[in-house]
Amino acid sequence: MMTTLPLSRSPQAAASGPSQQLYMLLREAPDRAAATGYLQRRLAEAAALPSSWSGGLHGLEEWLELRSRNRAEEFRQYQQGRQEGAPRRHFATLAQARRFLSVQAPGLLVEGAWLHSVLDHWRQAAYMPLVKLYLDYLGKGIPAANHVAQVRQVLAVQACSTWQDLEDGGFVQGAIRLALASAGEPYVAELLGYQLAVADQPAAQPSLLLELAELGIALPPPPPSDSVILNVLRAMLGEAPETAAQFMQQVELGYALGRIGLQTMPATPEDGAPQDPPVANGSAMPAIFAAPAAGITEAAEAPPVPEDPRPILRHRFDGDEHAWETISSELGLLEAQIAACGGKAEAMTLLARHMGPAVHHQPLGLMAARVYSQLFALA
Repeated sequence: MMTTLPLSRSPQAAASGPSQQLYMLLREAPDRAAATGYLQRRLAEAAALPSSWSGGLHGLEEWLELRSRNRAEEFRQYQQGRQEGAPRRHFATLAQARRFLSVQAPGLLVEGAWLHSVLDHWRQAAYMPLVKLYLDYLGKGIPAANHVAQVRQVLAVQACSTWQDLEDGGFVQGAIRLALASAGEPYVAELLGYQLAVADQPAAQPSLLLELAELGIALPPPPPSDSVILNVLRAMLGEAPETAAQFMQQVELGYALGRIGLQTMPATPEDGAPQDPPVANGSAMPAIFAAPAAGITEAAEAPPVPEDPRPILRHRFDGDEHAWETISSELGLLEAQIAACGGKAEAMTLLARHMGPAVHHQPLGLMAARVYSQLFALA
């Protein structure tokens, strides 16, 4: 039979767990002190794990190349087996897929969170690829491409509402992701290593994503990032070669953070176990989410581009346009605040505050990400 970690327990017991408490706290607002304390405890655990690679940056390059080849071969063999008539390897039934989705929900609901702090460094060449990567997770402000908006839609459609009752261990990865977002600059090396670990986590496995899609559950795969992280590391280590060894040790600790508290992969179904049939048009990875997630209004959709587009930043309002006293919506207020900024740098700082893990998938955050993406493209 397929197995995952226990899904629920009593609300009283669930509320007492430190990982769940931190997760719920940081989903509402950043707390650097709480995040840093939690990260330090988890990094101590990570330090006890065996090394994944050796030899500094060169050793990492070789390790990533080997990992990529192994991953491609594993997926090739999986596809070959399926083409030859093998049943699904991970999920025999939709119910099992939904259970797995519930177990993964805390981490999936904060996809990309660990990268939020890089927005402060949008003008630095070494950080620019990381800013682009975070914008990819955010879908550049388009609801149908925002990873968290997509996950929220999937959870609603599949009625996966029990994830908040998970054991405390089910919140470890989500809490780590949010802690990296809140702790910020001192943990840039760790967040680089954590990004490398994302591709090894259960919800990123191609065969698993394919089987979910066959059952009508389309999760967004993480954007490819191995080459991005290598290029960032080369740039950062080139700027401070004297600290390269220590920096790479922190990168490896960050990778180890991505291995702590992982929820188990579904076990292979027993031979002959009844399998639910694939949904119509569900045999391949589909285009994901043509419609915005629940709770996202049409106002959050990207507006059509006028024939004579106005500047992204405006420093003057017409007498009857967007008067401060008549602004009644958050979106209108944000637009007015952007227009009143003294320049691009001030606007980028303002927008970044609305692009954190708690809000980037909401209408205000989506608008902020769209404008930020436009301004960043002009950098």
